[in-house]
Amino acid sequence: MWYWHPASISSGVLDQRGIAFLSPDEVARYHRYLVPTAATTFLAARVFLRAVLSQYAGLPPAAWRFETNEFGRPHVANLDAPRGHSFNLSHRPGCVVCLVGAARELGVDVEDSGAERSHFLEIAARFFSPSEAAELRGLPAAQGAKRFFELWTLKESYVKARGVGLSLGLSRFSFSVEGDRATVRFGEGVDDSAESWDFRLFRPDERHTIATSVRRTAAPVTIEVADAAELVWRALGGPADLSRGS
Repeated sequence: MWYWHPASISSGVLDQRGIAFLSPDEVARYHRYLVPTAATTFLAARVFLRAVLSQYAGLPPAAWRFETNEFGRPHVANLDAPRGHSFNLSHRPGCVVCLVGAARELGVDVEDSGAERSHFLEIAARFFSPSEAAELRGLPAAQGAKRFFELWTLKESYVKARGVGLSLGLSRFSFSVEGDRATVRFGEGVDDSAESWDFRLFRPDERHTIATSVRRTAAPVTIEVADAAELVWRALGGPADLSRGS
């Protein structure tokens, strides 16, 4: 699992050089953003993803191209790219994350757990399972907000791993969190096995919560965590002629 804090590179450098990495469709999407922070986060995530994938193939970062399935999940479109790798991308202002694996279903989600969520109980009552909502109601406010983000990222990462969008319904499965691990219970109508999944939580800094969902295979699930700052740094031109920070 690779993560990166985009603030480690000047936003001016990212805007000037990162745009060359994007496909025409991505450039058009980038220019449709009205909020500068959202535009920069989108651009940072696309540059970051290309820098990460180039660690697993002989393609330079700027050469990667992507297509999406009917649910919006991206996959590699390059005909000359090696097969057998799975990836999933998630981003929020301040942090972008990519999970890469070998021929597995996997998903990752990152959320800013320092963001204001004064109505998290109402959100949970609407979207979470009854048992999850009840757990949150029974916790002190600060602890409840922390658990809310843990449950939210776990749910999002699982939905992304399945690759079928929100058609699963967030209330149809329930997570129980124990430290940095979690287990799941599926409700009626969810065709899946709880024992076939590995769920984990990570905190790369004080603000962000990351959850991963990985389908178990014969090989054990091992997740190594790495900061991608140097990868992105080199992809954008290297330390010789770029300035870090804002």
